[in-house]
Amino acid sequence: YYLRTNGAWLQANADAESTTKGLLGLGFGASSQTQGLLLEGFMRVAATEILNIPGSGNVDGLPVYLATTSGHLDFTAPSSSTEFVRVLGYAIDDALGDVLIYFNPDKTYIEIA
Repeated sequence: YYLRTNGAWLQANADAESTTKGLLGLGFGASSQTQGLLLEGFMRVAATEILNIPGSGNVDGLPVYLATTSGHLDFTAPSSSTEFVRVLGYAIDDALGDVLIYFNPDKTYIEIA
């Protein structure tokens, strides 16, 4: 999720600067407004919410990026023109269909020309 200037949290997406550049958080459930979110720290994220996961046991230490699919993480950085790259944190481990993420979004991002 990203924090909009009106105070609402909406799903982030690497396709637009406005949803990439600000304060980001990982939602605890289906609704960030009622269930809250994590601004920094460790969280197990379901594999269904992460794109391009390497084979089992091969995620440790890899960077995780904001995906071009709203509300998702990605192990592959965006690479198309006008997309934005922002590191969200690092994978620590994977087990039972989840990936343990250290969520600590980089304060910088770049636009692919």
